[in-house]
Amino acid sequence: MPRSNPFDYFFILRPLILIPSWNFLLIGSYFGAGQGRFTYDITLGLIIYTMAAGGVYILNQIMDVDTDRVNEKLFLISGSFVRTRAAYIEMAILWAGAIFLSIRFGWLFSVLVIASILLGTLYSVPPFKFKGKPIIDTLANGVGYGIINFAIGWLLVKEFDFHILARFLPYFLSICAVFINTTIVDIDGDRKTGDLTTGVFLGPTLSHVISTLLMAGAIVAAYIRRDYICLIPAVLSWPLFLFAAVHALSASTVHRKVTIASFRLPGLLFTIVTGVLYPLYFAALIVLFVGMRVYYRRRFNVNYPTLYGG
Repeated sequence: MPRSNPFDYFFILRPLILIPSWNFLLIGSYFGAGQGRFTYDITLGLIIYTMAAGGVYILNQIMDVDTDRVNEKLFLISGSFVRTRAAYIEMAILWAGAIFLSIRFGWLFSVLVIASILLGTLYSVPPFKFKGKPIIDTLANGVGYGIINFAIGWLLVKEFDFHILARFLPYFLSICAVFINTTIVDIDGDRKTGDLTTGVFLGPTLSHVISTLLMAGAIVAAYIRRDYICLIPAVLSWPLFLFAAVHALSASTVHRKVTIASFRLPGLLFTIVTGVLYPLYFAALIVLFVGMRVYYRRRFNVNYPTLYGG
């Protein structure tokens, strides 16, 4: 049994993939407040959502422990650096803390935090396991990141207003488009494990066509709303979606590198845009990136994360 390290219990939250959650929460707060400034409430909201989403990512690793062990990835639980029992305890503490702290922002905020936890649980745990069900997997990601996440950010600074529902649409569409392309590159592996994802169900060519149309829809919706925060990443990313779709239609094969670039670029662009709105966010991400590099290098002798991968 490997010796435990206190930092293991932080990095088990998978902070790198928490960044999209932080992005859309901060964008929601920006629209609510009309400015990008860290306040006590926004900082507390980020902590609350980190606890909620971090617990979900712990659960994901517990559910995928056997697969991760075979693939030699996400070492902390699969490599027994963190015992499963300890992971469950940390998950429970994080969720209880998130729900308790959310009371400060009212009942609707608490409901959304609980809904986010429930959605993450249903995404990973059999017999529901949304991540292995076509279309549902895509909708779950679109709702989780583009609606619930966004609304939580808004409620940190402003009361709910039905007009914000229209704000969700371009984000929902762009996230669905990005997610579909992530399932395309995993089709072979998902078929072997029996996961019927959107990519497996539709096949690579139709998946590419649909994701390209969804991103085009995001562009139109963002343009109508004059929402340049979503419009810029969507417009700059769409040529990659189009190229990958045309290649799939003409060659009947997946252009793997372009497909991977198509779902990585939007996340990078949304992070840059969020950093422009909240300059201190850039500084925090740099500290996080350096911290992760040092931790994974010293703990596992691997270079992670990297600017070209992740």
